[in-house]
Amino acid sequence: MGAKGKQYIVTYYGLDGACAAALALKRFPAAEIVTTSARRIGETLQQISRAAVREVHVCGVGADCDWSLVKQACEAIRKRGGAVRWYCGRGYLDKDRERYAAVCTPVFIEAESNTGAVAKHLLLTGNAAGAFLTELAPLDHNVARGKPPRKKTSDQEDWCDFVAAAISQYFKYQDEDFYLGAIRSLAERRMSEDGRHALNVYRQAGFTYVLHGRSPAMRTLRERIKKCARINRPLIIMGESGVGKEHVAHLVREASSRSGEAFIVVNCALYAGSASLANSDIFGHVKGAFTGAEKERTGKLTAADKGILYLDEVGELPLEVQAKLLRVFEDGWVTPEGADWPTRQVDVRIIAATNRDLPEMVRAGAFRADLYHRLSTLRLCVPPLRDRLEDMRSILEVHLPSLAKEGCERILTRNDYQALRDYDWPGNVRQLIKLVERAFYLDMSIPEAIAEEKALGELRAAAGTPSSTDDVLLPRTVSDVQPLKEVRDHYARHVWDLFDHNYSAAAKALGIQPNTLRYQYLKEKKQRA
Repeated sequence: MGAKGKQYIVTYYGLDGACAAALALKRFPAAEIVTTSARRIGETLQQISRAAVREVHVCGVGADCDWSLVKQACEAIRKRGGAVRWYCGRGYLDKDRERYAAVCTPVFIEAESNTGAVAKHLLLTGNAAGAFLTELAPLDHNVARGKPPRKKTSDQEDWCDFVAAAISQYFKYQDEDFYLGAIRSLAERRMSEDGRHALNVYRQAGFTYVLHGRSPAMRTLRERIKKCARINRPLIIMGESGVGKEHVAHLVREASSRSGEAFIVVNCALYAGSASLANSDIFGHVKGAFTGAEKERTGKLTAADKGILYLDEVGELPLEVQAKLLRVFEDGWVTPEGADWPTRQVDVRIIAATNRDLPEMVRAGAFRADLYHRLSTLRLCVPPLRDRLEDMRSILEVHLPSLAKEGCERILTRNDYQALRDYDWPGNVRQLIKLVERAFYLDMSIPEAIAEEKALGELRAAAGTPSSTDDVLLPRTVSDVQPLKEVRDHYARHVWDLFDHNYSAAAKALGIQPNTLRYQYLKEKKQRA
C-alpha cells in the first residue's frame, strides 16, 4: 500500500522533457507537474520533500548541483513512505547509476528518448498517446543531434513549434504556467486558441528577442514586460546604452494584442534638432509642404496604424514635435507637415526608449512635462550589466557557439570570468559581446582585451548632462564659483550614488581609499569602539 500524499512529475524545458511529462500525466492525471533544471533539481526536490509525497517521477533531469541536497530530499521522501523514480532513456545518467540507486529507484532503460523510457516502464507503448509522444520526442534537437534528420509530418511540425513557443514564454517572460499548460495539451493532444496564437507568434519571432540571465533583476523585468504587454497604454523603457531596450520593446509587442501588426522604429537621434525633418518623418507631409516635397508622404505614425510606434532615444525629439505628438495621445488624429488640420486618425500604441534622465530634462525645459507623464504611465527600467554580473555566463553561453562556428572555438576560464566581473561595463551587454568577439577574433586574452578597452577611456556619459567636462566643472560667472572643498565633496557624493553606494567601487574609481571617501568626503561619523 503506497503512502498517502501527492504525486509529482518533475521535468525540464525541452521537447523530450515535455513529452515524457505528458506521458507520465496520462498514467497519473492528478499529479502536479514541476519544472526544473540540472542546476536546480536539488532545490526542487527539497521543496517537494516538505509536502506529503506518494511518488515523484523525475523525467530525464540530470543533477548538476550539490548532490547532498538530492540525497537529503530523497531520504526525507522515503522516510515518509514515498518513492522517487528517476527516468533516463538516453544513457547520459548511466555512469552515475550507483549514486542514484543509493537514494531513489533509477529507471534507466535503453530507449531512443526519455519519453521512451517512461513509456516502457509505465506500459504505455501500445496505446495512441504512447505512440504519438514516443514518435514526437526524438525530434528534440538534443536527441537528434548527430543523426540524419527525420522528416516531420505537418502535425508533428505544429507540436514541435508549439513546445518551443511554450519554452520561449519562460525565457522571455518568466512564464512557467504556459509550459505546464503545453504539457497538458500534449497529453490531451489538443491545442487551445491561446496555444495556437502563441505558436503563430513564435513562428514570426522565434528566440530572436530574449533577455538572458537568471538574476533576480532580470526575473522581475521579464515578469513586468508581460504585464505591460497586456495593457494597451503608452510605455517608456529606460536604461543605459547597450542594455537591450529595443529587445524589451519587441518582447512587449510579442506578448500584446498587437503582435501580428506593424512595429515601426523611429530613431529620434537622427533628427539632430530638426523639427521639420522629424515632422515629415513621423507625421508625413502634404505635397508642396516644403522645397522638394513633390508628392504626399504618409509618415511613420500612419505606417504603424493598428501596431506599435517605437520612439528610440525619445529625449532627442524636438520640443515642437513633442507638442504635436500629444495630440495623437488625445484622439489619434495626425496632422501632416504643411497641413492646416488633421487628415488621418490612427490606432497606435507608442513605446518610447531613452538613456537620458528625462525628469532632469523636464526640469531644464528640454522635454515637455505633459509628454513625459503621458509616456511614463507604464515604465520599464532595464538594469545595467554591472548590477547583474552573475548573468554574464548565461549571456556568453548563448553567443560562444556562433563564434565556434566561425572557427573561433575557445573556452572561457574561471580567471577570464573573474576579469570580466572586475570590469565596470559602461557599454553594458553590447560592449561585453563585442569585447569577447574581438578577443576571440584577434587571439587576445580577456584581460588584454579589457586593458585595451580601458585605454579608450570612460564611455558612459551621465544621462541628461552636457558632454563636455568643462561645462560641468567650470563656473560661467563669478557668482558660480564655489570653494574647492565643496566641489570635491559634491563630486564624490555623486560618484558614490552612481556606484549604488558601494564604497569600495566608488573609492577605486576616485583613486582614494574607501575610508577617505566615507569619513572625509561624505562626512560620515566614525563609530566608537
